[in-house]
Amino acid sequence: MLATRVVRSTTRSMRVVALPLTPHCKVDGKPVDHLTYYHFITPPEDKKTNTWLNWGVAKASDLWANFGKAPEGNWKRRAFLYGERLVDRLEFEELALKSLDPSLGPRLSDIVPHGSKEPLSSIIPLIYPSSACESPIPHLHSLLEKRTPRHKKGFQFWLGVSPLTAPFMIIPIIPNFPFFFCVWRSWSHYRAYKASQYLEGFLHQGAIVPETSAPLDAVYAKYAPPPDAQPQKSSEPSSTALHSSDTHSSTSTSGARLLLPRDAVPELVKALELPEESTFAADMYRALEQARIRVEGRKTNA
Repeated sequence: MLATRVVRSTTRSMRVVALPLTPHCKVDGKPVDHLTYYHFITPPEDKKTNTWLNWGVAKASDLWANFGKAPEGNWKRRAFLYGERLVDRLEFEELALKSLDPSLGPRLSDIVPHGSKEPLSSIIPLIYPSSACESPIPHLHSLLEKRTPRHKKGFQFWLGVSPLTAPFMIIPIIPNFPFFFCVWRSWSHYRAYKASQYLEGFLHQGAIVPETSAPLDAVYAKYAPPPDAQPQKSSEPSSTALHSSDTHSSTSTSGARLLLPRDAVPELVKALELPEESTFAADMYRALEQARIRVEGRKTNA
């Protein structure tokens, strides 16, 4: 009875949302890697169990936010704007994984005791629009296989580089930005690495179960690209051009195109019933912009 309550509570406490940004397509019979943004919904953090590490991260975040409130022209304001541009250049896949805190999600050991061979119940639903893609489980599995070793290497690299920035500490007044940058990149890779490991554990146990969403299907149907923007089977480029951010994006020579415009983001927030303090909108805008750049890059390189 207790195990049943635990399973049900963990199912409600965490969800994964898969939002395809480009469609599945093939060029010369070979599949083209499509882009999907994953958003992780976890329960709010319990302040009673807040750790010193979380406290330190929160303080650093508040300090950085105060930099952004500095007057225009102040070095703090300039540093903040430059830092935000660096964040926008980070791959949205890393930022998505980094946003997942495994401590807020269910523990696999709580659901299936060590050594148990009993089949798992549905623990973490993977919500997706069935009209835009098939089950995203294979794509998520492939993504994590690539991301886990990449973020492990990134964590180790930036951690090793950080001591080399010690000479910058002799500069008076101005903080040692190179050191903080290395520590931040190492921390970002570490967060993404641990989240990737966490998700892989559930995937290997079959504990992440796909679940279709009618509200998401409605949003994708409303903002579906026009018929003349459908991907072509050949490798020839489409005649449809890329539009501005508030219009639909077109195909590239690889047949890829964006499935959603920026205008769809507010409706996605409503469809997912996300709270106002959620960072989903900003993260989704960033993912759409990066997807647009990658699609244009495929067109240029074709």
